Amino acid sequence: MPAALTLHERREIVERGQTGESLAAIARELAVSYGAVYKIYRRYVETGQLVPNYERCRHTSVRKDGAIYEQAVALKQAHPTWGAGLIWVELADEFEEERLPSIRTLQRWFRRAGVQPVRRERVAREPIKRGQRPHEVWAVDAKEQVVLEDGTRASWLTITDEGSGAMLDVSLFPHQAVDGHRAAAGEAGSAGGDDGVGTS
Repeated sequence: MPAALTLHERREIVERGQTGESLAAIARELAVSYGAVYKIYRRYVETGQLVPNYERCRHTSVRKDGAIYEQAVALKQAHPTWGAGLIWVELADEFEEERLPSIRTLQRWFRRAGVQPVRRERVAREPIKRGQRPHEVWAVDAKEQVVLEDGTRASWLTITDEGSGAMLDVSLFPHQAVDGHRAAAGEAGSAGGDDGVGTS
């Protein structure tokens, strides 16, 4: 489809036509079809408008099978939460796929028929603020059934101070020694001593 003529080109056609120059000569010189020149000049004479009438280009009728349109709208009315993709699949059970419109066309049909639900405005959630000062917020995190290098599985729970990033405590499940000299948190150790992981 050829590109629409610019407003400058349309004005030139009208001005030259008003001087008495033939529309055929204008068309030849501008390398434009005679029909296009005639329509532009005639529209200006009748309406005084140079801008093309785009409203006449709009398709207000359903160009696909009317039965498909009716069925699609009926499905949307019966199932408001169904999307156009799901309705397309339902239509494919009754009609040949070659006859079916695209999903975008279905969406336009639903808007035209007034059966497309209005989207709810999303309420902006306030971002979660991390702790800024020590001990303002503690973060608890758990890992379950993590496979270790020797093939065994272990789970653990950690408590971290968000403000400072310090690990406050860690518990291993099943409880076992973290290394040969230190005991895991929660195991026997001297109260207030340095045996437990993360204790102070």
